[in-house]
Amino acid sequence: MIGLFGFSLFNLAVGFLTSLPLIYWFLTKNNNYWKKLGVKGPKPIPIFGNFLERCQNPVPLLDVEYVKKYGNIFGIFNGRDPTLMVAEPELLKQILVKEFHKFSNRRELRTEHPIINKNLFNSMGEDWKRMRTIMSPTFSSGKLRKMYHLVEQCLEEYLGHLDVMARDGKYINAKLLHQNFTFDVIAKCAFATKTNSQKDPNNKLVAAGRKVFIFSAIKMIPAFIFPKFLNKMLNIRTNLVEAPNEFIFDLTRHMLKKRRDGEKSNDFLQLLIDANAADNNNNNNNNNNKDLSADKIDSHHFIEGEDEIEAAKQTFNTNFANKTLTEDEIIAQSWLFLLAGFETTATTLGHLSYELGLNPDVQEKLHNEVINAFDLDGKINYETLQSLPYLDAVISETLRMYPALARLEREAGEDVKLGDTGITVFKGQLIEIPVYAIHRSERYYKNADTFTPERFMPENRKDLVPYAYMPFGTGPRNCIGMRFALMEIKLCIAHIVKRFRFTKCADTEMPIKFMNLTPLMTAESF
Repeated sequence: MIGLFGFSLFNLAVGFLTSLPLIYWFLTKNNNYWKKLGVKGPKPIPIFGNFLERCQNPVPLLDVEYVKKYGNIFGIFNGRDPTLMVAEPELLKQILVKEFHKFSNRRELRTEHPIINKNLFNSMGEDWKRMRTIMSPTFSSGKLRKMYHLVEQCLEEYLGHLDVMARDGKYINAKLLHQNFTFDVIAKCAFATKTNSQKDPNNKLVAAGRKVFIFSAIKMIPAFIFPKFLNKMLNIRTNLVEAPNEFIFDLTRHMLKKRRDGEKSNDFLQLLIDANAADNNNNNNNNNNKDLSADKIDSHHFIEGEDEIEAAKQTFNTNFANKTLTEDEIIAQSWLFLLAGFETTATTLGHLSYELGLNPDVQEKLHNEVINAFDLDGKINYETLQSLPYLDAVISETLRMYPALARLEREAGEDVKLGDTGITVFKGQLIEIPVYAIHRSERYYKNADTFTPERFMPENRKDLVPYAYMPFGTGPRNCIGMRFALMEIKLCIAHIVKRFRFTKCADTEMPIKFMNLTPLMTAESF
């Protein structure tokens, strides 16, 4: 036995040593991929590619330096996989709109739960088209009007809480307070559930929602640096905390049962059920295209030219054999609405509060606009809210300087020649779009690091470069909840600025420092 074990160990050692050159070749054979094509970019490290730079520096700031150094088209490596970074607006139009059918999917990131994998963000191909077609009508202006009063109810509680804090003369953690408000809104609008996070931060749904955002950055690394075939072979999945997800799923199942038993509400869950029941697949495109023009004040948040409308028609003009969502898919969308609508909106409100505190002249101008928009009962209706140009400009400038996601990404579904660059993006290859770097580029925005809402006023929008502003993405796969988020942010800020003032304090961080290895543009201090 001793002799056999020794012989086996010796063979294993010899085998490992002789295979080292092969392993090294496999890990480094792509390292010159972009260099051979004449595409500039940072030098990769074996195994990790350029991922370690993301660990050492916040992605948005890293992208700004990349664009300055390498230009609007450059190559990086996610592990050993070459990824093309594109910041050229004309090429973004090709990728996101004109040839969207060739770039309709994102990177595949599987989670540990089969239900979560069925949400719209993670879905791919025909499943994504079917779900997006069914869900789009739930975010029309008409449907948002039905949820408007639900947001108002949550806002009344929030303003009451701010009243108490203002009387006490306390400095506030704006991000935390905004998180509580946005969670209350999502709970009310998704599940018709009252949480009152300001007074009851230990509410079970609130606690579950917050815990879902706890993720292991270390466990995320393999999903980004290992080749796709290895991720699938080893069944590598991104990490999300299991228990709070199950709580959210059980709550959704309970609410679905109540709706089947006859209970009705104007919340997102009800709209999903109604959309699922209606065979309106053939009418969705027409309704959506008409609705894109409904709120003219928001028109710069998406591009609605002939190419964009045609891309939407080509994408969604499909007769699906199955025109419904399964129960698991409805649960997955409710989960997504909760997570996507809670943290991203709170982050934007936090950044907006920060800039208003640093720019009292902007805050005063905004106050003067909104104060005249309220009626005698202290209310502002949906139509009036949408018609306030400076409010929209202030929010737009905040989203320009602090987009919720620093990058967008698309995966090539086939080999594609990229404009006249001479570069071919091959099937399965990833393209990443450095949104933050584009938004902070002097090529598209004069004094790009200065908070200047006037650049988004109606008379100045002609100067905006198409596809150089995309906080919600653009094209058929833009953010489906964009209008809801804008409505919520506008209503919240209009009421707050009417009654209060943001000011900086000794603890206000200048400039903002962003956290590393987070999917959102999250500041360290709030």
